Amino acid sequence: SVSTNLALLDEGGRLLHGIYLRTSGRPIEVVQEGLQEIDRLFRDRIVVRGVGTTGSGRELIGELVGADTVNDEITAHKTGAIYVHEKLVKNRAGSALEEGEEPGEVDTIFEIGGQDSKFISIDHGVVVDFAMNEACAAGTGSFLEEQAERMDIQIKDEFAEKAMASTAPARLGERCTVFMERDVTGWMSRGSRVGDLAAGLAYSVAMNYLNRVVRDRKIGKVIYFQGGTAYNDAVAAAFSQLLGKRIIVPPHNGIIGAIGMALIAQQVIRAKERVQER
Repeated sequence: SVSTNLALLDEGGRLLHGIYLRTSGRPIEVVQEGLQEIDRLFRDRIVVRGVGTTGSGRELIGELVGADTVNDEITAHKTGAIYVHEKLVKNRAGSALEEGEEPGEVDTIFEIGGQDSKFISIDHGVVVDFAMNEACAAGTGSFLEEQAERMDIQIKDEFAEKAMASTAPARLGERCTVFMERDVTGWMSRGSRVGDLAAGLAYSVAMNYLNRVVRDRKIGKVIYFQGGTAYNDAVAAAFSQLLGKRIIVPPHNGIIGAIGMALIAQQVIRAKERVQER
């Protein structure tokens, strides 16, 4: 994976600390770095009761840290999203809801990471449909980062700022990486504005996801956009424009899978404790 994420929750489920790190091809070392950060910040203040792992390296890292439970990403993302949404609704802080609007339940999750994309459909807290796309890199965060580098702009903040200011997004469509890169090169050679290219790329990622991952699946009313790519406001705006729906980028969107996994680990430990008490 492009990123390695850690979440530390207290017994009440409150997020004490979240970590979003670049894996850089060193999963074991990066996990150790994250754990060392938690130890440095919370030494002598906490007792770790349980650990869970998820993601593409979940088995390996589960062995490394002695995980109490290892789960798939779909379950982790669903659990984290539902929990964060409940916190948003209860607190009303940072909520994307308009005054007087009923919050509803999270029923759709768009998750776009650095290397793959996931779609999750939820009905009353249960996953009823999901899809993953690991084949086409043109719909992922790493593709956007590569194109930002080619255009000599920062993927963080600057890309979205320039894209959101565009009034004439480049028409790049949704194609595979090689063709997309060729199209970008062509637009650049014709002197296209960087902002128009950035906006076109944001639309392209959104269209790629909708056409290759979602396809004809049902999209609900409360849509959470998660994963590292959700940090890019231009992609969230592109989804909103294409669908004509509100797209919610929740707090801690980059580590929601880790939050969900911490909650699952908490449930597993409590279940074990109840059995032991009997």
